[in-house]
Amino acid sequence: MNKKDLRQLLVSNFKPVADVNFADTASATRNALIEYYGLQGLNSRELRANKGLVMALVEEVIDEILPEKLNNRLERFAEVKSYARDEEVIFEIKNKGKRRAYLTIQKGAKGGMYKAARLDSTQMTLNTWIETVGVYVTLEEILLGKYTLRDLMNNILEGFEERIYVQVIEALQSAGGNAPSANVTSSTSMNLESLDSIIRVISSYGSPMIVGPKSRLGEITNQASFADATPNTPVEDLNDVRNQGFVGLYKGTPVVELQNYIVNEETNAEWLLNEDYLFILPASARPVKVALKGDLMIREITHATGSMEQNAEKMLGVGLLLTNNIGVYDFTGN
Repeated sequence: MNKKDLRQLLVSNFKPVADVNFADTASATRNALIEYYGLQGLNSRELRANKGLVMALVEEVIDEILPEKLNNRLERFAEVKSYARDEEVIFEIKNKGKRRAYLTIQKGAKGGMYKAARLDSTQMTLNTWIETVGVYVTLEEILLGKYTLRDLMNNILEGFEERIYVQVIEALQSAGGNAPSANVTSSTSMNLESLDSIIRVISSYGSPMIVGPKSRLGEITNQASFADATPNTPVEDLNDVRNQGFVGLYKGTPVVELQNYIVNEETNAEWLLNEDYLFILPASARPVKVALKGDLMIREITHATGSMEQNAEKMLGVGLLLTNNIGVYDFTGN
């Protein structure tokens, strides 16, 4: 097996590859890595001498798969693009006319708060920074068969998905402060008339969708208020609530969950995302822009105590392209 074939085998762990078909792809990958790099003994010297070469190949494959996987999860409201390390991050704006003023919301060059700025050109540039996620699957564990390459990939993907979600939420919340009053409502509980009003505004910019955490999406209902309506709740809604906890379609508007994550697993009381907001977005416009830049790197860090920590690093940027086309439902009542 040459290196090109080995790389294709690694890729096949995540998507179909022509002429690569194994009943157990994970085991075939493990055995191929051991054979190609001469790691049959799996002793510490062999691993230490070849770890850099193996991980470079693993990083290369993950860099190919990561944008596709992220796009699959975010494509309904975000545009995800990849750029070389020395390439300027630019998103082309299509169909830009004089009728609408564009704003961008993004972080400054050195991070910090999200801020809005007027955009007068047909190109949106985006600042990037390095994000780091912990990696809890090691090369040794993959080669020993304790975990698979897919486990490593999911570990990295979920970590970056969490980080990107945080940036997306921060940018969307900032959008509320720059949107017209007709696009924003504040209440401590769900008021469907207010939600309908925002949806009507956003509909003028494209087909709207409702995005938010399950805890808030569960408050949306299509329950009929017509006299003597039977049934007054659609059977489809009952099935949606039973299967996923919220209705999948509200008066013709798709409803999409933003996954939340527990941060403190000791108490299970701290969540990653603030669940006090729903966002109404023009889905076809994909106003959220996500840039992945340069090569992913998995670094091994040795602590003073001798323990080892592995981190995956990737340059990324997140921003919004606005034409007064984002709605915010704020449950804080402020």
